Amino acid sequence: MATSENILFNALKHHRGFICQQLQTANVTSLHILGNSQMDIYYGSLDLDSLFREVIALIPADDEGSYLIWLNGKHKEITLSDTSRWVLLHGTEPGKYIHLHPARYSPHSLRVKATILKTAMAIIIAGVVPDLDTVNHIRRSISLSPVKNLEQCEHLWEVLEMLHV
Repeated sequence: MATSENILFNALKHHRGFICQQLQTANVTSLHILGNSQMDIYYGSLDLDSLFREVIALIPADDEGSYLIWLNGKHKEITLSDTSRWVLLHGTEPGKYIHLHPARYSPHSLRVKATILKTAMAIIIAGVVPDLDTVNHIRRSISLSPVKNLEQCEHLWEVLEMLHV
């Protein structure tokens, strides 16, 4: 029987609750692990345990072999109790054969560029009110290029708002 131990899920890239929890002890040097691509962050009401329980309940497979047969060489999209949509793939880490992430543009999720998430997290870690000089100082400190003006930071404000629960 599949368990939460079989789920490959990068909560730092995909779960607001986890991200906010990590911000309490994170430092800017740890932000490099977010990479440079885009990601979808789930901001709904399901905590990680509830999320994993619902996902496992919707998978009609007891082990990796039957899970792979169910996937049929593709991916599956499932909808959870809060209407959020999630994508299931084959996980590549030993024992973690259920690779899970939010579906693109799913309800209760926000598509975010890694550079914007890094900037938002660094601002929160620093505990500062972000004006142009501060934003650019923070971006340079995490090896990102500066922005010309705050008007081009609309996505940053959206991410900051999402992360301030």
